[in-house]
Amino acid sequence: MPAALTDVLFDRAARDPHRPAILMPELTLSYRQLAAEAAGIARLLVALQLEGTRISLLLPNVPRFASVLYGVLGAGGTAVMTNPVNSPREVAEQFADAGVSAAFTTETLRHLLPPDAQVLIIDSLPDAVRSVTDHEERVLPLPAADMLPVQPLDGDAPAAILFTAAEEGRARGAVLSHRNLLANLRSTVEMMRLSEEDRLLAAIPQVHAFGLTVSLNAALAAGAAIVPVERFHPVRTLELMQQTGVTVLAGVPAMYLGILSVLERSPTPSHTLRITLSGGAPIHPGVQTRWEEKLGIPLRQGYGLTEASPVCLFNSPDPPNRPGTLGRPVPGVEVAVLDPHGEPLPPGEVGEICVRGENVFAGYLDGSSRKHPPSRGGWLRTGDLGRQEADGFIRFVGLLKAMFTRSGFNVYPRELERVIEGDERVARATVYAQPDPVRENEIVLQVDVAPGASLTEDDVREICRSQLAAYKQPARILIQ
Repeated sequence: MPAALTDVLFDRAARDPHRPAILMPELTLSYRQLAAEAAGIARLLVALQLEGTRISLLLPNVPRFASVLYGVLGAGGTAVMTNPVNSPREVAEQFADAGVSAAFTTETLRHLLPPDAQVLIIDSLPDAVRSVTDHEERVLPLPAADMLPVQPLDGDAPAAILFTAAEEGRARGAVLSHRNLLANLRSTVEMMRLSEEDRLLAAIPQVHAFGLTVSLNAALAAGAAIVPVERFHPVRTLELMQQTGVTVLAGVPAMYLGILSVLERSPTPSHTLRITLSGGAPIHPGVQTRWEEKLGIPLRQGYGLTEASPVCLFNSPDPPNRPGTLGRPVPGVEVAVLDPHGEPLPPGEVGEICVRGENVFAGYLDGSSRKHPPSRGGWLRTGDLGRQEADGFIRFVGLLKAMFTRSGFNVYPRELERVIEGDERVARATVYAQPDPVRENEIVLQVDVAPGASLTEDDVREICRSQLAAYKQPARILIQ
């Protein structure tokens, strides 16, 4: 069994060197090419004395995402997953919290980085990386490397840091180990029956736990081909599915609604899909029905959270799909519905969904426990309410934690309020959700103006644009 996540890529490259790992209409990278690029990046990091440090991946789903990730891990580093839709303020805050040493990014995203960051621009891969610091700029040819330049990693070593859990106003970095991510990719491969014959469309951001495990690590472990989507658009997604023969599609509800809006205006296209998975937020059973009627295959709901690497529940292909449920526990993960004292509840009663297994993280960057620590027996409390049915399927009922989802992204009202209240013209900010049939929820922001201050809606929107990620921008602003 692999001891570290890096073994997944390099073992597969040794077995199937010529099999396509990254597949696009204009570019194909074999497993051997991908492993060679990752090893070269690892050796480059060692030459820059950055081995064993925390390095940001500020990247969309570009073809070289996997090369960079596995290169960082191969140099003994920890990948700090940085969302490219974040604002410069959010990026700087996360860099400070994580102690980031350098950042891999593209030229178009470089402006998001703190001015003192060491920037490694990947636009010229596989030939070179451009290193930019506050005092010099260099083009660094990628070293030739057939094997990793560091000793094998321990399974408990940190592999990735993903920011989440901002209920108290500031996102916290969840530290996932190699063991956590390996355990969850094994569960994913088994539950989805991934194989070398699969071609998986990677439309979910790979800097998020869902995309990292399902559309990257698990796909590589199975020897499948990954079809990366840098920016989701329903028409382009359908074109890629047909051009590359996609067999597995994983997405959030808003993505499926976007694809359906195109499909329902045109004849049903031919496709090679064998499994479609929705996660990130509950999906309405009516959408699942429309999908199956249009394409002839079930749209299966899953459930997870970043702190669990993330997949915990899934409507697997074995029993009939159960629309309206989150599914049943995936292999290797225990899931229970517990009362406030940590005791299991009988089927039909509502309680907190709790999980445990090798996939569950050890803690956040600051080393502290959650606001609601694990209950007895080592269960991780998710902050989500659910109800278990007699046959083990679990239904989502609501939230205990102060958050909601928008297009599959978690929105924490207190985080937005803290940032907006940082402007001296704002006395108080209140954020709440307004249900939306496409985005799950829209963001409504109410602002109380500070005494003697003047503040317009345009002023508030500018505060939000400059300080908050794109998916956190309010749809409605109320000023009083």
